[in-house]
Parts: sequence; C-alpha cells; structure tokens
Amino acid sequence: MRIRKSILLVYLSAVTLTLVGCNESSEEQPQDNADAGVDESLVNTPFTREMAHDTCLFIAHTVKEYDVWKAAFDIAQPVREKHGIEALNVYRELNDTSLALVYTNVNKLQEAKNYITSDNLQKSMANAGVMGAMDLYWMVNRLKYKTDVTDSILMFMSFKVIDYDRWEGAFLQDYIDEPDRDFQVKRVMQGIEDNGQIAMIFAVNDQEYVQKMEKNGAFRAKMLAAGVISYPVTYKLVEMPF
Repeated sequence: MRIRKSILLVYLSAVTLTLVGCNESSEEQPQDNADAGVDESLVNTPFTREMAHDTCLFIAHTVKEYDVWKAAFDIAQPVREKHGIEALNVYRELNDTSLALVYTNVNKLQEAKNYITSDNLQKSMANAGVMGAMDLYWMVNRLKYKTDVTDSILMFMSFKVIDYDRWEGAFLQDYIDEPDRDFQVKRVMQGIEDNGQIAMIFAVNDQEYVQKMEKNGAFRAKMLAAGVISYPVTYKLVEMPF
C-alpha cells in the first residue's frame, strides 16, 4: 500500500521549531486510489487505458498483387477519411504474402460500417485484385503497453471468451504474478459487435511461439480458466511503407 508521509512540526521551545519525524500512519491521512484516479487493476502491470485512438478496425484480405492493391488503397485514402476511417498501419503476412492487412482508427462508426459494406467499395476492391471476403474486426482499444515493444516478430491474434472482464482480470493477474515473460502485448482490444471477442497485437522473438503455447498444458489450463472458448486466429505482421 502506498503511504503518504507528512511532516510533523513539534514546538521544542517558544522560539525554535525542530523537524522531528515523519508520520507514516495511513490512519492519519487515508489514501483513496479510486478518488485519486488510480485504476487498481493496472497497478504493477505495464499497461494503461489512455489511448490515442478508441475505436478501430483491423482488416485482413487476400490480394492478387500487393503493389496493385496498395496503389488503389493509396488513391482511396481521401474517400476512407471522408467516411471516418484513418489508416494507421499496413502489413503483409510473413508466411502468406498474398494477405494484406490494415489497422485503422475509426471516428464515425456507423458511417464507416456503411462504407466498408457498400457495393461501390466491393467493386473497387475487386478491381484492385482483392479475392474473396474481407475479415473485419471492429474493436475498441482497452489496454495499451506503456513501454516500447522490442521483440522482433509482430503478431495479430483474435479469439472468443465467455466474458471480457473475467478474461482481462486473469490476463492482468498473470502479468502481476509473472512479470518476466517471452511476449510483449502492444495493445488489447474488445469486439464491438461481439463483446466476447478479443484481439491483440503483440510481439515475440520465436516464430513458433503460438504453436508451442497451444501444446503447453499449463498455458491451455490458464486459457480455459480465463474463459477462452475458441481457437485463435493469428497473423504474423510485416509492417510495410505507408
């Protein structure tokens, strides 16, 4: 518990004041972290809830030729922004270079949804060489890593849970119990259309990290206890010029 020290001045004579000690009793000056704006759930974790962007959209789609798609994507920037979609990062998948992935900020949610699902956009994407349907992740940012991510392999992962708060509590407690770990979670997001959907952007140094964790009995038991109920969708992200 954090204790505030207060200075106690004691009169030793009519003309002299001497500083004799510090009162370390929390009963004298109680602390209320909630009133002070402290989120108790984040204490001793490397996360904050202070976000530069709130609502976001992560898109994954298969393209015939990345350069052709990227040229069309760049030309459409003013149209996207008109509909409340601001692209923040563009990626290719490390093991499947036909996959183009985009991370965006959304500031007009319903207008952005209408645009993404419009016939005009579908036709434009087909002309740009997009094959098949897009995977769309409409999310709200919940947790952000407070320090720089230094691991070399960036990944996106999405999965379903029974209850977001239950999962987040277990996730943060795990960070408190084991602060030294072999992955760095850059941000945690919760689904807008499905509150039980979770997405993460995280970094590791081992390309086989996810496969190894899926075979780790202790890790799987933790996930079950936290309420995870689906197999994760994962992408290894290679950040592209943008």
